[in-house]
Amino acid sequence: MKTQEIIRVTLQNEMDLILAHKRSMRLGELAGLSLSAQTTFATAVSEVARNTIDHGKNGCLVLSVTTGQKEKYIIARINDDEPQLQKYEGLEYAKRLVSKYNISTSGNETSIELYYYIPLSDKLDARRIDSWRLQFREEPALSPYEEIKRKNEQLQDLAQKLKESEQQYKTLTNALPLIIFTLSEAGNLVYANEWLRRFTGAGIAELNETRWRGVVHPEDYDSFALLINHNPPLGAATIKTQCRLRHRSEDEYYWHLASISPLRDEEGRLQYWIGYLVDINAQKMMETTLRNNEELKETQQQLREHQDALETNISNLNRSNRELQEFAYVASHDLQEPTRKISFYSDYLLNKYEGQLDPKGRDYLGHMQRAARRMRTLINDLLAFAQVEREGITFKPVNLNELVQQVVQGLELPIAEKHAAVEVADLPTIDADPGRMHQLFQNLLSNSLKYAREDLPPQVRVYAEVDGDQCTICVADNGIGFDEKYLPQMFALFQRLHSGKKYEGTGLGLAICQKIVAVHHGSIRAQSQVGEGATFILTLPLHQ
Repeated sequence: MKTQEIIRVTLQNEMDLILAHKRSMRLGELAGLSLSAQTTFATAVSEVARNTIDHGKNGCLVLSVTTGQKEKYIIARINDDEPQLQKYEGLEYAKRLVSKYNISTSGNETSIELYYYIPLSDKLDARRIDSWRLQFREEPALSPYEEIKRKNEQLQDLAQKLKESEQQYKTLTNALPLIIFTLSEAGNLVYANEWLRRFTGAGIAELNETRWRGVVHPEDYDSFALLINHNPPLGAATIKTQCRLRHRSEDEYYWHLASISPLRDEEGRLQYWIGYLVDINAQKMMETTLRNNEELKETQQQLREHQDALETNISNLNRSNRELQEFAYVASHDLQEPTRKISFYSDYLLNKYEGQLDPKGRDYLGHMQRAARRMRTLINDLLAFAQVEREGITFKPVNLNELVQQVVQGLELPIAEKHAAVEVADLPTIDADPGRMHQLFQNLLSNSLKYAREDLPPQVRVYAEVDGDQCTICVADNGIGFDEKYLPQMFALFQRLHSGKKYEGTGLGLAICQKIVAVHHGSIRAQSQVGEGATFILTLPLHQ
């Protein structure tokens, strides 16, 4: 009966027992056994392997498969250097679980073979068995312990077989699950194990002729070619690079770590280069996945930020639309026309019938005229507020020095009446809408004149400070000031801090200022104390 070995597991401790059980289950799965049959076979193996670990010496499990006969079995052979059969308590139970068993001794070694019948074994040929071996070798370790054990066993095998003949060296390199090769000083392949042909489908002669083109990914070829086309530095110990190699059957590229090291004689002369190619595709996929996860998190964060900004913009737009609708309704011609008529007829009555009215009637008409004027002022302010965004914004360079001087000239009469002094420092040129900027500074300077102290002539200063692409413009006065707790309502519509009997106004001036600054992508705030004046601070970009 011929057998083909698939994999070995040394039996030294409980961790090895777990490996023995899982490897037995895996072999049963590859052989096409049902889950219950896999479990039965693995349980039988575990029972005998446990006895070996508990009482034996130098135990080893060899999983194999029979070939060359009609009936085929998977075999678990447990070797033990302590031939004391009476200690194998688990053997009696294992006998009942398998198809057949065999016990043999040779010197101090005892071997127990457990056979399990493979029902569907028609396609069980050498190629299939080779693929099983390959799967066992390429499967990732089940635990850190197995990974360390696997590497330790490979290193032990390598250290032992490197001492043997060239034929033993070739056998070793063909058994390891990595591509091993040697290069001449000219960069030609001298030797390569079978894994190179199995993976790439190309032999030594073909690779030397093509210089690995068609096997190495085009994007990685230049870095890989440095290993084979040029003499590395004489002092180099190990040279490494990463590249993708094409798999012959899948026509896909897999990442490998390529490494070469010089082999020198006793006098230090280079004999040839020893190299290997290790499959690191799983590691690369993990790195890519982690990187993609980080990018996905960043994208999600950006989307959340954009969503928040979008919701804020929508909220501002809805508020603006509501305000515009209200203003359009209040400031319609239906409101302006009656106001004009009230003003016209009250003026007509005073001019034509003043002599026929008693003092009380003339006083009533005066109140009517003043109320009509206030109504017209309110309508005009409403229209001005609504038209800040309604009309198109035209940004162009505006010299604020010239613009503020024009505003001061326009306020010449109230400045003279109040004996005010307006000082304008050096102001920058910014991208702005000239008309709206004029209205902004006119409202701020008018407020400084309006809310002046009775015992002190108004002193108004306009100055600026530039920081990068932003400028801060201040309009400061020595007027009556205000309590900063009222700041939130100062820039709201129709909000006034002072009685209309003493200080005329509609409560829209600062609201208009705030809206003008907003359409220029800036901000406005104020600082003040009661009786010590106020400073309005504008922050505006130099360029739009």
